[in-house]
Amino acid sequence: MNQNNNDINNLNTPCVLVLDSVVRNNCIKMNERAASLGVNVRPHMKTHKTIEIGKYQFEENKNLNKSRGIIVSTLSEGKFFSKEFKDILYATPIAPNKVKDAYQLHLSIDRLNVMFDNIEHLKSMVDYANKNPNEFQKKWSVFLKIDCGYHRAGADPKLQSTTDLVELIVNGEYKQYFQFQGIYSHSGHSYKCQNPTDIKNVAIEEARVTGDYGKKLKSLGYKVDTVSIGSTPVCSHLPHNLLSEYGVNEIHPGNYTFYDQMQYELGNCKLEDIGVHVLATIVSIYPERNELLVDAGSLALSSDPGCTHLRDLKVINNFGIVYNDTNLRIVAPSQEVSKIQSTNQSPIDFSKYKIGSKIRIIPNHSCLTAAMFSDYHVINNDNQIINSFKPNKHW
Repeated sequence: MNQNNNDINNLNTPCVLVLDSVVRNNCIKMNERAASLGVNVRPHMKTHKTIEIGKYQFEENKNLNKSRGIIVSTLSEGKFFSKEFKDILYATPIAPNKVKDAYQLHLSIDRLNVMFDNIEHLKSMVDYANKNPNEFQKKWSVFLKIDCGYHRAGADPKLQSTTDLVELIVNGEYKQYFQFQGIYSHSGHSYKCQNPTDIKNVAIEEARVTGDYGKKLKSLGYKVDTVSIGSTPVCSHLPHNLLSEYGVNEIHPGNYTFYDQMQYELGNCKLEDIGVHVLATIVSIYPERNELLVDAGSLALSSDPGCTHLRDLKVINNFGIVYNDTNLRIVAPSQEVSKIQSTNQSPIDFSKYKIGSKIRIIPNHSCLTAAMFSDYHVINNDNQIINSFKPNKHW
């Protein structure tokens, strides 16, 4: 790659920049945190969707069972990552129309772990096995998803009907179809916290709810190999006695590879830990109203307003901030362009921001932002392009 080709100023915009050393360091720090607590990491791939960063997530990994288990959000991701990883958890309760593809993927690797929280999920998998007896060569590998307080998905661990699902697949009429791996919860409500202290309390509560249910199942004689909790906020503020007191032996963060403005505002990372920027070009300037216009709109940054519950109402419109000048913020993204204003209404230095010049934007939500692009420009500490990663797309 010659000097001109690796200069980010020559890139067409908008585009994504991945800060290689920052992302690798984020992965290593999460692995070190888990190792210090004596728990495994099953990292989520949904934020970056690339094989290369998936490998980064296992650098300095000290999983006790030496596993390289991962989590994906779609079966397309599962197929994509199966080239490198052979123990995959599909993190969405399975829909009947996805059962066939899921089982084919399960046959092609060591195991595709499928999530369930309703008897209808189990029935659809059993129905597939019964209709395809010659094809059914190994049991489904399954996790029970439980609700730890987020109320998006997951069975209520307080209900007897939830434990009845486990009995059905371990000792009941469905036992010949399933291998029960354990339980899983996701604390998405941690994103609504006010500060790190609140997040620590959510982490303790998720560990208690999920850990107690794991203990209950074990007390009833069920084998529960994995008790898994997490979200990036929670995994950034885990209790020190996660394993010893609560019985949790796995965490599953995802956004931590990149982080973003939301994670920064919540207190889960520093600005220098954010590993993805959007490179944009200034297409016009408006000194009379103290605004810039850039060529990165909602199709590059997303329209996620971020942690609006944390902000003063005067600056509620904030869809990203400018790297190296965080007083400047995206206030009005439309499809292909966005307006930039100063947060404190101070005059913008238009001598620094001229038409045609490039700026880097820290996005509110890196998962959504990264999903907008078909390739990532990977840069080193000198802001030189050193590689290109292509993420998985589609469902």
